Amino acid sequence: MKLGRIFGDAVGLREAASIVFALAALLPLLVTVLALHRSGALWSFEAEAMVLVALATAVIGFIVFRVMVDRVVRLAGSLVGAGEAVVRDADTALVPGIGRVTEIGQIGTAFARMLDDLRGSTERLEDLVFKLGALNEVVELAARVPNMQQLLALVLERTMRTVRAATGSIMLLDRKRGTLRVVAARGDDGDVSVGAEVPLGEGVAGKVAQLGELQLAEAGRLVCLPIRVEDRVTGVIKLAKGDASLLDPRAFSAMDVQFLSTLIAHVAYALENARLLEDSRSTTQRLQQVVEELRTAQTRLVEGETVRALGQMASGMAHHLNNLLAVVSGRLQLLLMRSQDVAVRKPLETAQRAVGDAAEVVRRVLGFSAAQPVAETTRVDLNEIAADVIELTRPRWQDAAQLHNAMVDIRFEPGEDVVVAGEPAPLREVLMNLVLNALDAMPGGGALTLRTWVQDGWVYCSLGDTGAGMSADTRQRALEPFFTTKGPKGVGLGLSVSLGVVQRHRGEMDIQSTEGQGTVVTLRIPCPGVTPPPDTVPLAPRPVAPLRILAVDDEPTVLEALADTLGEDGHRVLTAGGGREALTVLDGGERVDVVITDLGMPGMTGWELARALRTRQPDLPVGLISGWTSSADFSAEEASHVAFVIAKPYTLGALRTALAPFRPRR
Repeated sequence: MKLGRIFGDAVGLREAASIVFALAALLPLLVTVLALHRSGALWSFEAEAMVLVALATAVIGFIVFRVMVDRVVRLAGSLVGAGEAVVRDADTALVPGIGRVTEIGQIGTAFARMLDDLRGSTERLEDLVFKLGALNEVVELAARVPNMQQLLALVLERTMRTVRAATGSIMLLDRKRGTLRVVAARGDDGDVSVGAEVPLGEGVAGKVAQLGELQLAEAGRLVCLPIRVEDRVTGVIKLAKGDASLLDPRAFSAMDVQFLSTLIAHVAYALENARLLEDSRSTTQRLQQVVEELRTAQTRLVEGETVRALGQMASGMAHHLNNLLAVVSGRLQLLLMRSQDVAVRKPLETAQRAVGDAAEVVRRVLGFSAAQPVAETTRVDLNEIAADVIELTRPRWQDAAQLHNAMVDIRFEPGEDVVVAGEPAPLREVLMNLVLNALDAMPGGGALTLRTWVQDGWVYCSLGDTGAGMSADTRQRALEPFFTTKGPKGVGLGLSVSLGVVQRHRGEMDIQSTEGQGTVVTLRIPCPGVTPPPDTVPLAPRPVAPLRILAVDDEPTVLEALADTLGEDGHRVLTAGGGREALTVLDGGERVDVVITDLGMPGMTGWELARALRTRQPDLPVGLISGWTSSADFSAEEASHVAFVIAKPYTLGALRTALAPFRPRR
């Protein structure tokens, strides 16, 4: 029988130590004694002394060895807890020739348990470090990404990756509507998509938002946490696990839940900060818009006050100029009526045209100050206007430029059917002013391009130069009245008057300029719906029967010229120097067929006289001659008191046309 089989069962460490000591120490001693006995040397004094010393040494060694083994046994007992099973079949407890030693098995079991604990602690530590890294990353994202939608998508992606969730969504609470709206979603959950809504109190997410408490469902495989700012729930985050694996169990661990709670606390405040930032940006934009509107309103108010002041000044000036022009025009027409000598009539006709041009200038000044649209009566071809302007300015851009050795290249690119409705003279003046401004901007020469075209129901005319251009501030103020960059020689009304003309044609003016690269001014006027020009209407003939006319004006020279003109045309004229004097004449028994009165008179205006006569003699027609305004400016109530309106300076044709419908009263 083998020695290993004798000690096949488990033994204690003390027994095993005794066996080992016996085999290692006593057995060799006995063999030695036996050998000495057979040789006869045992009974010598030296041999007996050696045997005795060896035996004493073995006994002392056994005692020391046994004490050491006892301490190892106690250590093994302390490593194994009370009532804890010993792994008896562990390979570490097997000693060849002796069997399994209990204490060695206990020590092996303890070390195996400690190794397992260390491995588990390491894994938990790694998971904790991973989660802390994810938490730090989310905090950095919250500080770096101001857009709430992008932030939520990134937070959801990092959170799902950290806790190994298969699907997830973030929902924000709309308290007014009582719903949760999905703002971020990931995974294969077809029931939840961005934009979907969940009623408050329904489902896991709805209940969490309503109660404000974390909920685990589906055996811990689904977790839903409230996103809370202080005591206010602003939304929820919902996560679910996928299929189970050894590395990823399906249930969320306590550490996962703790991590999610900590993360969502940070995310909640980050979302609140992002929301506040968006609100502040939105408020700032609204404030900026309000400020811009206030600035625009202030600018328009200032412009309106400026234009109003200009209008008052222009209106008063126009009244006096028209009175003077009415005298000159009336006298010239009288001379033309009385003279048939060609040599005399030619200079008189020239003077009469000059008076008409002067009257047109006054009307344009009034039109600029009033900014009223022109009547769509005349077809104006912008190609013809542009060609006229190029020829009229030729002495400036050709002759004067050559004199100063500054060549100007003018290119004209005409479009087709560039016809607008309006007045040719003001439009011609606008283009001429723009051409002269462009030439002033190119003192050393350059290129000037004039183009016309039609697009989307608008007629366009642009004029571009290669001159000095304008700064942003100059371009912004270019259309302001009295703003000029020409120094003392400029009055600053050219572009502002031009803008007024374009606006009265229901058009717009745009200026594009870069300093050092030139300027392009573009006009656009709507396509017309016009009638034939008024100069195709023939001059009204002389009246069939002379009329008795009462002429009323506070300016003696104007009144005298009007009376002479009407008298020369065959009428009998009575005069009055004001409204009250006219009423006195009529109350005195004078019968007249028509009353022609000035509008602006001291004491009693033309309107007041017309209303008084409408009350006293309803069938007596009253006409107005005014240097202030035209019939287009009257209200329906005002127009009902008068039969006609003639603008100063009047013409014989206008008088005949206005008086043609009337016959002598009986």
